[in-house]
Amino acid sequence: MEVFAEDIKPLSYSKKEWIIAVIFVPLFTMFLNYVLFGSAYFSSLGNFLVATGLTAVVVLILYVSCGMIAVVLRNRFPKYSQAFKRILIGLAIYISITIAALSIIFWGYDYTNFMDYQINVSKYIWALIVGAVCNIMATSLNEGAAFYERWREVVDEAEQLKKENLQSQLEGLKGQVNPHFLFNSLNSLSSLISDDPAKAEKFLDEMSKVYRYLLRTNEDGLTTLQREMDFIYSYFHLLKTRYGDGLNLTTHIDERFLDYHLPPLTLQMLVENAVKHNMILKDSPLQIMILTTNSAKLIVSNNLQRKDRMVASNKVGLTNIVKKYRLMKQEEIMVRDDGKDFAVIVPLIHP
Repeated sequence: MEVFAEDIKPLSYSKKEWIIAVIFVPLFTMFLNYVLFGSAYFSSLGNFLVATGLTAVVVLILYVSCGMIAVVLRNRFPKYSQAFKRILIGLAIYISITIAALSIIFWGYDYTNFMDYQINVSKYIWALIVGAVCNIMATSLNEGAAFYERWREVVDEAEQLKKENLQSQLEGLKGQVNPHFLFNSLNSLSSLISDDPAKAEKFLDEMSKVYRYLLRTNEDGLTTLQREMDFIYSYFHLLKTRYGDGLNLTTHIDERFLDYHLPPLTLQMLVENAVKHNMILKDSPLQIMILTTNSAKLIVSNNLQRKDRMVASNKVGLTNIVKKYRLMKQEEIMVRDDGKDFAVIVPLIHP
């Protein structure tokens, strides 16, 4: 099973599109009918309602069609640097469609002799000019509304990032003083001091490296793969001392990716999750593998040996990593679970 997030493309030009339609469609409809029929348009309520209804249907279809094309163009040219190109292409298409719609109205009423109408070429040309101007105005308003909405999203996202960063720091601080991990580490150290002083000295050295890294981890938003791997070797040394032959770690790291970046403590969280949710047995060890791919991905996987009693998990660690990548506008992480192996695929960020 593969889980990943996809970009959600906009379904409307802007959230204010309907307001602009309410303003433009009635005004342009009445203007157009007055150009077509003159004072006869207001000669009776019946003429006014029928002519308004027929013309409004065509104008509304025209507006909706332009809106649909605008959405397609926004999805095709989403970047700010592409805005000018998107607007020019859009206006060319909108004006072409407007010419077609107005031609249908003018020549259709002339052909059906609706309200004794006979086409007037000069009025037809003026209607085309006004239609083009209205297109430019509607496009400007919609683009302005869309730009404002995106700006608000960026501001809101920045605020959210601050909150997520504070929450991440809080979680990091919790991890730094995790009493269970510290208690287990001190127990292991205590046993080694009397049984094997040399191993105890090595254990204490690796433990100091782990806590030094934990204390510094919140200073920067990203770290290098080299630093993460150095940390995970020290962290795994503590785990290996505790679990012995029941736990193994294999790494295949391409040196060209060592300077690539990722959020700090990513590997620690993934290794900790593997240890937390799986049985660790001497005759059936938990195999953890960390490797890089040619496409600059970091894969952390383990064989599944789920505990009989499921360990409660709020998935805060994995969720935090997902949010960090999303807020940094990076490619999303992926999770694979085929029932035999569990893997998390983390994109490495080019320095």
